[in-house]
Amino acid sequence: MSLIKSIWNYTCPRCREGDLFVKPFNIAKPLEMPEKCSVCNQRFEPEPGYYFGAMYISYMWTGGVCLVVVGFCLMVLDWSVEKSFALLIAIAIASFFFVMRISRSMYIHFDVKYKGDQFREEMKLKQ
Repeated sequence: MSLIKSIWNYTCPRCREGDLFVKPFNIAKPLEMPEKCSVCNQRFEPEPGYYFGAMYISYMWTGGVCLVVVGFCLMVLDWSVEKSFALLIAIAIASFFFVMRISRSMYIHFDVKYKGDQFREEMKLKQ
């Protein structure tokens, strides 16, 4: 599985097989993660406060979307500022959980190295 596909599918960055978030999705706990990967035992929170860095990724995603949406509405569609920001708020509410989860997935994938097929074979031999 490629890096981008692993980030998008919320899989473990080390083995790219285990789930990064608890399934099924629970709206009361949208960022709930298991302690370790069910396949390779990679810890998903290596230290307390580990995912504070993901807030910067989330900030970049949100800022980029805000600029594109409002800019498109104002310049191309010729909407009013109020109407543009109303659409922006609706998009922000609808995409909040996605942005938070994808930011965490990106953050841990940038930090934890993929071990590859050889690692996967070693894990199968241990089981």
